[in-house]
Amino acid sequence: MALINMENKTQIGIIVVAIMLGVGASGLVGTYVTSKVNEETKKIAYQYDKAQAQKEQMYNEQMALLNQKINEVEGRAKQAAEEAAKAAAQQKVAPVTEVKKKPSLALRTPAGKRALTVQIESLGVVGGLVNPGDFVDVIASLDMPTGKKLDPKEKVTAMIFQNLQVLAVNTNIDEPGAYDAQQKENTLKVTFAVEPQEAGLLAFAEQNGKLNLALRTPSEKGRTMIPTANWSTLAEYVLENSGADIKIEGADKKKVADLKVETENVDEAKPYIQIYRGGREL
Repeated sequence: MALINMENKTQIGIIVVAIMLGVGASGLVGTYVTSKVNEETKKIAYQYDKAQAQKEQMYNEQMALLNQKINEVEGRAKQAAEEAAKAAAQQKVAPVTEVKKKPSLALRTPAGKRALTVQIESLGVVGGLVNPGDFVDVIASLDMPTGKKLDPKEKVTAMIFQNLQVLAVNTNIDEPGAYDAQQKENTLKVTFAVEPQEAGLLAFAEQNGKLNLALRTPSEKGRTMIPTANWSTLAEYVLENSGADIKIEGADKKKVADLKVETENVDEAKPYIQIYRGGREL
């Protein structure tokens, strides 16, 4: 019996020890779990606080940007109100505009010359590309009287003036380069500086024909003897320079010879136009 009791006590002791070890192990496990839970809780709390701080910073930046935009809008509104007030005040007082005075055309006209204005189609004014101060040659297509009842007029084209100075185009006296405005016009008023005798002849040519201008280079000042342009001189020029022989249909040799205009030396003779009335030379 004593042996049995001894064994029972040993077993009970083992069981008690096991229970104590189990309790200790449970306590250790609980402590470990608790520490881990605390660590995770602290980590989550840290991340939450960090996220909240970032959100708060972003919110503050957005609010600062919004306030800046509001201030800009208020500033522009204030400036617009001030400008509107100034405009309203200016409307009450008649504005004083400075009138730009154009120089006198008389002062621009060379001594001994006369300023004469003629109206020419813009295409004939070198396409509207002529400026005040340019020098041009004047080509006229004139209606010449022939003394014939069935054909009272004959068209003659000739360069009637050379090296004329342009004083103005429309009202443009000293502002070159107004090409866009000039090309939009159907006709242009061109003012020339001419000799007193040339003034009457140029006005007569404008009334009895059509004028065209040929622009000269600034360095060229001389004058050239040029024949009147007609079918005969055109045929001769083309034959001489291009080799093409233009035949004038419906005209015999005598009539073709009558159309021919001789080019004479400037020192020997001056060009002239013969005017007939009733078959007689005037």
